[in-house]
Amino acid sequence: MRKISYLTRALAFACLYPLTVGAQESGRDPFAGAPKGRLFLTIELKGSGRKDLPNKVEWYRLTSNRKLELELAMLVPVKSPVPIVKVGGSDKDNAPMPAGLAAMAKILEPCKGDEECQRKAMMAYGQQLMANPQALGAMKQDDTRFENWVADRRGPCAKGTLIVEDEGDGMNISPPNPAKPYKFRRSGRLDLLAQDMEMMDRACQTEISVDRQSGLLSLRINHLNIPVPVQMSGQAYTFEKSVLFLEGRSKFEIFDQKVDAGASSWMGQGRFDKAGSVSHNSGQTVAPMSATLTWRFERS
Repeated sequence: MRKISYLTRALAFACLYPLTVGAQESGRDPFAGAPKGRLFLTIELKGSGRKDLPNKVEWYRLTSNRKLELELAMLVPVKSPVPIVKVGGSDKDNAPMPAGLAAMAKILEPCKGDEECQRKAMMAYGQQLMANPQALGAMKQDDTRFENWVADRRGPCAKGTLIVEDEGDGMNISPPNPAKPYKFRRSGRLDLLAQDMEMMDRACQTEISVDRQSGLLSLRINHLNIPVPVQMSGQAYTFEKSVLFLEGRSKFEIFDQKVDAGASSWMGQGRFDKAGSVSHNSGQTVAPMSATLTWRFERS
């Protein structure tokens, strides 16, 4: 039964990303009637890190404040019986089964993996279904419980800004000169709407799953390793032209935020004490970061 259940769910999950090339080439909009909305995200990063050298004289410190403000166009590409982000304990591998499939699993349990036994049990169960056509309804997956929202890529799917404000200081020895203090600033800003498709694709890898039955929402944000152009001032001893907005973390996930499934807008917040890091001078100084993620979703 595990194989049957897995294949059923895998097929349903795959339907979230249908091939629409033919429809697009013919001029039809495959998502014309799909539910649509806007997701507003704010991620604030804060952190500081210091490195003391063995000579007990030299040291380096980096303090960082960074902010991302993002607005994403979202849609539900297709109905699905499974969530793409784990919500309420359900994901693509253990979503609730229809009553008919659950009954089938119970019938197959005594076979303990014996294929001939399973074949006979399936044939007997199939005959029962044929004798009672109304029972076929119990085999249907419920595609109304979960809503899966992804970025609407029919046009620019995101707009917003990424801001970098870093300060560094320390004590440095440059022989034959004695030790002396230094200080620098590293600041920059990136406007997403002016970027190419590759950069936009990174920013748009955001997914939402809503369990309408339990009133829960889960959110996943991928790939915040977006390069931000920066300018250096002071004594940085480097000539960086850009820095990654965040290093060492591939995604943010918030699970089971309470929402009113019937409402037209939702909001929530999450905090991450270990949100990744930022660095200076090829990792010579590393600042661990904490993050606060605030989100708001509005149906169109």
